[in-house]
Amino acid sequence: MTGSCIIDGVDLWSYGTFIERGGSDDFLSFPDRRKPDQNDWAEHDGLEVDLTDCFFDAKKVRVNYVIIADNEATFQQHLNAVATLHQSPGLKQVYVREYNRTFEMRFIGFTDYNHKGGLFKPGMKTGKLTAEFIMDDPLQIFTTAVDTPISQRENLSQIKVNNFDLSEFGIVVREVYSSAIRPHTVKDTLELRLHNVNGIIAHVPAEPKKQSRQITIDCTMLADTLNEFYVNWNALFNNMRVTVPIELQVSQAAKRIDCYYVKMTNFKKEAPFSRSVKVSFSLALQEVTQLTLLRLLAAENGFLIETEDGLLIDLTY
Repeated sequence: MTGSCIIDGVDLWSYGTFIERGGSDDFLSFPDRRKPDQNDWAEHDGLEVDLTDCFFDAKKVRVNYVIIADNEATFQQHLNAVATLHQSPGLKQVYVREYNRTFEMRFIGFTDYNHKGGLFKPGMKTGKLTAEFIMDDPLQIFTTAVDTPISQRENLSQIKVNNFDLSEFGIVVREVYSSAIRPHTVKDTLELRLHNVNGIIAHVPAEPKKQSRQITIDCTMLADTLNEFYVNWNALFNNMRVTVPIELQVSQAAKRIDCYYVKMTNFKKEAPFSRSVKVSFSLALQEVTQLTLLRLLAAENGFLIETEDGLLIDLTY
């Protein structure tokens, strides 16, 4: 078995097929976190979020293949064999040699095909085929046992997550300040629009309340070995999946920002892992506000309801 991808024990190279460069980026990206319960109180700054539960959505994985053959008959055989292999029943065990990992996924279809070289005229035939899978278990490549990074890099990023400088994960931060130190905008106020009055009548609060921000950290992660990368990748994810606010510090002087992980975007493998590991991605974090509100059960008329013992009923979130 010498090819770049093995599915259910079948080496795709036996069908003249390999993964196109950049065609396997979706395998390693973090899944999206499901939106937690939250309240955006008009009378308070920021966004109150219940982080006690942390769940993630299934992940869509697109794989771009290249299929080659030097004549029509062989090419048709290769294309049909690849299609039959993917369309066979059951979950697919997909081994990617570059990552040295096997992923369990569900095939859902071919989404794109581009052909070059014709069919009947002599010469090389090339097809580019995109297969789409669903990774039903998006956490299968992660383990909760690893939460501490192991990189030893001299240049600190000055950006900390849960007291870890991101350079300890092998990360170079390309951009964060545009969103992290951007001044807050204010929350919408009550407005009244009357048919017979020009403009609007707006309630202008004595102290406008601030909206929460979404913060984007554009990252490049480096590692000398695949093992170093996987340890740091696990540690980074486990620092994102916490059930308390993530502590983000964008400089030594800046105030700590409490937030939670939303999603990863733009994951890209920048170089073949056979040389050294270099990937780029963006982390989207949602700023939150930790409010200490007392919520008591009341009747429609606003009067608090007491128990037989004269106690008030405290409503949990």
